[in-house]
Amino acid sequence: MSRKKKTRSLSRVHGIKTGSISKLKRAEGTDRQTGKRVKNKVKSVFDKFLDENPEAKKELVREQAIKAKASAETKNKAASELNAKIRAVREKQEARQAARAAEAAEKEDATDLLDLLEKKDLGDFY
Repeated sequence: MSRKKKTRSLSRVHGIKTGSISKLKRAEGTDRQTGKRVKNKVKSVFDKFLDENPEAKKELVREQAIKAKASAETKNKAASELNAKIRAVREKQEARQAARAAEAAEKEDATDLLDLLEKKDLGDFY
C-alpha cells in the first residue's frame, strides 16, 4: 500500500515535534497556513492601532481618498492629452487625403480623352 506524503511538519509550523494538529490549532487560535477565511483572525499591530485611535483611521481614509482623486485626475489628464494628439493626427491625415483627392481630380480632368476632344484647340492632335 502507498502512504500519503506528509506536506508539513509540526516543528516548522508550530515549533514543536509532537502532539496532534487539532489540539495545537485549538490552543493557538489561527494557523499561518489555514488561509483567509478564518473567523478569529489575529489582528496586526497596525490594525490594533487603528482600532484604538479612530482619528488615525479617519486620517488614513482621508489620505487614501486624496490619493485616489489625484491618481484619477492624472489618468484623466493623460487621456485628454492622448485624445488631443489623436485628433491632431486625424486632422492631418484628412487634410492629406483631401489634397490627394484634389490632385487626383485635376489629373483626371487633364487626361480624359473625351474632354480633349471637346476642346476646340486640338493642337497637334488630329
